[in-house]
Amino acid sequence: MIRHPARLWKVSGEKISCGVCARRCMIAKGGRGFCGVRENTDGVLYANSYGLLTAANLDPIEKKPLYHFLPGKTTFSVSGFGCNFTCKHCQNYTLSQTTSIPAEYVPPEAVVQEAILLGAKSISFTYNEPTISFEYVYDTAKLAKEQGLTSAFITNGYLSKEALLELAPFLGAIRIDLKGFTDEFYKTVCGARLKPVLDTILLSKELGLHLELVTLVIPGYNDSVDEIDAMLDWVMTNLGPAVPHHFTAFMPMYHMQDVPRTPFSTLDRIYRQAKAHGLYYPYVGNMPHADGSKTICPECGAVLIDRDGFAEHTRGVEDGHCTTCGRKIEGVFSHEDL
Repeated sequence: MIRHPARLWKVSGEKISCGVCARRCMIAKGGRGFCGVRENTDGVLYANSYGLLTAANLDPIEKKPLYHFLPGKTTFSVSGFGCNFTCKHCQNYTLSQTTSIPAEYVPPEAVVQEAILLGAKSISFTYNEPTISFEYVYDTAKLAKEQGLTSAFITNGYLSKEALLELAPFLGAIRIDLKGFTDEFYKTVCGARLKPVLDTILLSKELGLHLELVTLVIPGYNDSVDEIDAMLDWVMTNLGPAVPHHFTAFMPMYHMQDVPRTPFSTLDRIYRQAKAHGLYYPYVGNMPHADGSKTICPECGAVLIDRDGFAEHTRGVEDGHCTTCGRKIEGVFSHEDL
C-alpha cells in the first residue's frame, strides 16, 4: 500500500469531507470512502491506491471507444482498482469491485516513459474508474503533457466539479458513460444518481474537452424508445449534434448473467433514432452494423473513416476535413488540434 497524501479534502468536525467525486464522502478517522481506497488516518486523507497498477497495455484508441480522438493511433492504457459505482453489469468487475488485488507500483515517470517508448500518442486512464485515483491521474497527465503526450480520461462521470477543473488542463479527451437516462436506473443498477453525471458532461463540454459518450444498452433496463428519445433530446439540446455517441451491446456479466444480450434490432433502432434526432455521429459497438462503425460526413454523406473492429481505415478525411466537400469534421485528428 502506498501512503500518498490526497487532494481536494477538508476537515469537517471529526470527519474528513472528500471532494474528489460526487459522493463527497464524510470519512471518520480510520475509515475509508465509498471507493475503499481513500482513507482518513489521524485526520489526514490518503490515497492508498496511488500508483498501484493492475494493467498496462498498448491499445488502439478506438477500443476506449474514442472515434474522433487521434483515430488510428495507439494509446497506453493504465488501470488501478476500485470504483465509486456498484454496477450490477460491470464488464471489469474483477478490477473495479475489489480493493484487494495484486498490483504493482509504477510511478508517473515510468508510465510516461513507457508510453513514449511504445510510440503511443496518448495515455488513457481506463478499465476501472480513474476518478478514485485522482492524484495519480493528475500527476501522470501533467507530466505526460510536459513530455508532448496527451491523455484520455475514461470515466463514469461521477467526479466533482473541482476535480474536473483541476484535471482539464492536462486532458485531451474525456469519454463518459451515460449509462441510462433515469435516476431509477442509476440507483438500482449502478448505485448512483443521474444528475452528477449530466453535470460532468455539461462541464466537459463547457471546458472545451473533446467529449464522447457511451451508452451500454441493456434489454429491459434502459432500451425503451421513450428513454432513448429523452436521452437524445437532452443531448441535442445541451450538447448539440456533433458529440460522438456510442451505443454498445450488453453481454451477460457479473450480477446480470440472466439478462439476454442486446439484439441487433434494438441497436439498429437506436442508431436510426439517433440519426432521426439529428446526431451527426452515432455509433454501434460490440456488434457488427453496416453503418454503425463508420464516420460519415454530415454535409455530403461521404464515408470518412470505415472501421473493422478496432482497426480503422481512413478514406476521406485529411487535416480534419472531408476530402469530398471540405467540411471541417468535429474531433481531434492530429496533435495540432489539441
